[in-house]
Amino acid sequence: MPIARYWVVKTGGNEVTEEMASTWRDNFLAYAIENGCMRGALAADDERVIAVSVWPNLETMNAVIESDHYKTIGEAVSASWGAGGISIPDDIEFSCNGEILAMVVPEGM
Repeated sequence: MPIARYWVVKTGGNEVTEEMASTWRDNFLAYAIENGCMRGALAADDERVIAVSVWPNLETMNAVIESDHYKTIGEAVSASWGAGGISIPDDIEFSCNGEILAMVVPEGM
């Protein structure tokens, strides 16, 4: 059963810059996709950033997030976001992993 991993981080009113989004995409998401992640997205409103990644199963996800390289990626993302005033892990509001119960993927995606 596919798994979705969600992270919600408070921004404290700080803007999520293109550099911050690129750092997440080019570090975490690129590595995750190379290692079995099916897709991911980063969204923001005025109060928070929401990151989601979709995995084929819990074992694949855990292999990535328990790897030594994941720690290195986390440091790069934390440094980039910290420079913009968002402190990871201090500003994490919510995180969870859950089985996907329903999902529609349009053809060609």
